[in-house]
Amino acid sequence: MTSSTSSSDSVPPPWRKVWALALVLTMVVVGGWEWLMRDAGLGPEYADNRSLWTSTRHRLNQHGDDAIALLGASRLQYAVDVETMSEAFDRPVIQLAVEGTSALALLENLAVDPRFHGTVIYSVAPAFTLNSALPRIVAGKQREWVQHYLNQSRSRRMEQALRLYLQGKLAFRSPDAKLTRVIPAIAETGKLPDRDQKTTFASRVLHKDYSKVSAEVDELGMVQFYLENTVPYSQPEFDVVLNYMDTLVRMLRAKGVDIFVLQLPSSAEVYMLESVFFPRERFWAAMEQRLDATFIHADDYPEMAAFMSEDGSHIDSKYIVEFTKVLAGVLRDNSI
Repeated sequence: MTSSTSSSDSVPPPWRKVWALALVLTMVVVGGWEWLMRDAGLGPEYADNRSLWTSTRHRLNQHGDDAIALLGASRLQYAVDVETMSEAFDRPVIQLAVEGTSALALLENLAVDPRFHGTVIYSVAPAFTLNSALPRIVAGKQREWVQHYLNQSRSRRMEQALRLYLQGKLAFRSPDAKLTRVIPAIAETGKLPDRDQKTTFASRVLHKDYSKVSAEVDELGMVQFYLENTVPYSQPEFDVVLNYMDTLVRMLRAKGVDIFVLQLPSSAEVYMLESVFFPRERFWAAMEQRLDATFIHADDYPEMAAFMSEDGSHIDSKYIVEFTKVLAGVLRDNSI
């Protein structure tokens, strides 16, 4: 006897409705999470990582003859408001400094790049420029980022541009909203975490909220960092570095690039330690004598020190616009 039913009589699953319901549920979950993150003030915000740096380095290529390229470590990122400096000189300013690193790798990259004919502002942070202990404090990070920039395919750039676009639009893509940060906070306190003390903008400018960290702890952290990670170059080591810098500066000058070597201010115990470890008459004077560049040392411009933060090493973010205007005036007086 044949069955009264057959496979041809079975009702196909309502896939359109299933997919529509799945899409609606996904949008509700994602939208709800986005609302929670925004309501908690956790974004949108950028991560100061190699993707953002690489994108910024590509942007420099669009303004090769006119751009002012900022090279250095975190002091320069906290000190310069890119928009304010761009307005001051009516030129594009590109922030390429990287926290906790030496900028020599990027200086080399600009020296050999035939597209770049702009201006270089090279910030000397003594602990990251004159220190033989650099490998201990991730000085190679900038070299790795330069290599990533050089090896990046067009498809990777497109993927990176999309990720950065979403990061700038969606709070749940913010570093502050990472599940690895949010879930432990909820488990421990029953509520979402506060916004991190550091904020990264699309221009790679950094701001720090010093109200979220004890002034004493902040300065102590910088002092401890110097004490644990500082081994000034011996004279033979410094001679090698100076020869390398001289070669790169000559290559840049041959392309018509103007170079400004800048030492930003420090204060309190950080200033004292820098004076002991990296005396101006030994290191700065040697660079000034050897390199074909314009030199600007904060000690010669005491008005810069009025904007220092509590950690003794960085400009207070509350005053970044005012400091940038002062710095722009100093640069202008030195014929930028």
